[in-house]
Amino acid sequence: MLAPSKTLVVDAAILIAAVIGRGAGALMEAGEDTSLVTTDRVLEEAAGRLELGMGRPDLLEKLTALTSTFTVVPVSRIAHHLPAGELCLREAVASRNGSTRDAHVLALAWEADADIWTTDRNFAGAGVATWSTPNLMRALIKAQAA
Repeated sequence: MLAPSKTLVVDAAILIAAVIGRGAGALMEAGEDTSLVTTDRVLEEAAGRLELGMGRPDLLEKLTALTSTFTVVPVSRIAHHLPAGELCLREAVASRNGSTRDAHVLALAWEADADIWTTDRNFAGAGVATWSTPNLMRALIKAQAA
């Protein structure tokens, strides 16, 4: 198993899981060995899902606290990568749904030379490694033991 990159782009689903109590420890663990980055749009998406989708505006403060050590990159700063990211995702074999909604996540991974921590399979074939939470935790433990 390869080690994850020293920078991880964190997707909205990972943030939401951490906020509702299914991954906060993993987020803290990963943050010890890697730089965690995300886009302002990911934070907006996570906040929207918590507040409107789940009816849990009380968790917004926890989201802010969990991401306080993240580097948050405005999508406008990586806009030059968005067309290529959209094309790559549109043609992705794994999802085949043509969704380009997460092009900003892929664009940030390219810009930061980072892996992506996500539950999505849309990024297959995009030229970046993706990590599920269990696989990331195993890889981090193995890297620490080496």
